[in-house]
Amino acid sequence: MRKLWQVAVYEYKRNVFKKSFIITLLSVPLLIAFSVGFGLFIESRQNNPLPVGYVDQAGVLNSALITPEILSDWDDQYDEPVSMIGFQSEEAARMALEEDQIQAYFVVPESYLMARRVSVVYIQEPGENAWLQFYDFLRLNILSGYPPEIVTRAAFGIDFIVRSMDGRREVPAASGPTFGLLMPLFVSMSFLFLLLMSSGYTMSAVADEKENRTMEVLVTTISPFQLIGGKILGITAISLTLLCSWVGVIALGIFIGRLVGVNWLNDLSMDWRSVVSVVAIAIPAYLLVSALMTAIGAMVTTTQEGQSVSTVFVVLHLIPLYISWSFLNEPHNSQAVLLSLLPFTSLMTVAFRNLFTIVPTWQVAISVLIQTLCACVAIWLASRAFRLGMLHYGQRMAFRRLFARG
Repeated sequence: MRKLWQVAVYEYKRNVFKKSFIITLLSVPLLIAFSVGFGLFIESRQNNPLPVGYVDQAGVLNSALITPEILSDWDDQYDEPVSMIGFQSEEAARMALEEDQIQAYFVVPESYLMARRVSVVYIQEPGENAWLQFYDFLRLNILSGYPPEIVTRAAFGIDFIVRSMDGRREVPAASGPTFGLLMPLFVSMSFLFLLLMSSGYTMSAVADEKENRTMEVLVTTISPFQLIGGKILGITAISLTLLCSWVGVIALGIFIGRLVGVNWLNDLSMDWRSVVSVVAIAIPAYLLVSALMTAIGAMVTTTQEGQSVSTVFVVLHLIPLYISWSFLNEPHNSQAVLLSLLPFTSLMTVAFRNLFTIVPTWQVAISVLIQTLCACVAIWLASRAFRLGMLHYGQRMAFRRLFARG
């Protein structure tokens, strides 16, 4: 056991202090920062903080109806609420528009109560918040003759609740998918991305030793199982280092996003049961693929040759993406259950199903068991491939040789 941990520590130090690891470590945070920054920029372009003007020729608008309760509701509903400014004439409104005092002005003609048409004048199209708030303002005034409770009900609208098909999850419709609801999908995608990023380390775990001709020295002091197990543990520790670093950066980004007022990050509540189920499947799934990649590294002659094969495992994990239409409408059908249990496909399938329903505990438990058993078999195959590969220096070993007797 001591030699196994020595190999793990050596493999960890050998890769962590490389320049390529630093680049890999920084690539994901920079990509996330760019994506979030670009998204915030696009969102900021959709709203304009300048006030909105209006010319009431029909005599139906009264700014006094905008009570503190209405303003509070607008603050919660819109990212950047705008002010409403009334003008006596179109000439005055046009002058304010040309001087950039307002972003647009609406004209309510005398025939509005009959024709139900409103004109809008702008130089640059106003933000989405301007259209929605003026509609709310107009609706308040039209209903001003009704009892206050009716006006309040119309002003605040209706809160629709989207309920999952099994009735165990409820989400406000207006909020869209929350951060917490998408967390299982984020976790599964993170593991897939981690698998892709660390495939080079995994594939070179044994192939480098064969290319450097140091394998003969190693096998005289350590067993194949200790060598392969130690390398897999070391590479897993490298992957966890990357993952923890990325989680820290994402947590910092969430904190900054909440400070600057990104509404999507206000609700961080999540279904921890769904998150834990995805993580429980992801860990043995990652060990399974790592062991298989190590086995391939022991069978091929060069690292480049093995890396071309490693992409197959990533594609296998993405199969649920391509056929998700077949079980998203019926997340408990036989195909969804089968894909949730099989190796390679279970991670993404369970993550997708958790968006619409709650995957039963027994399915998660069986999937974890299957993944763990397959990972143990894969580690045995990797150690056997390493032992047999010693007899095939400079030659590619056939896969069927792993199961041959002797």
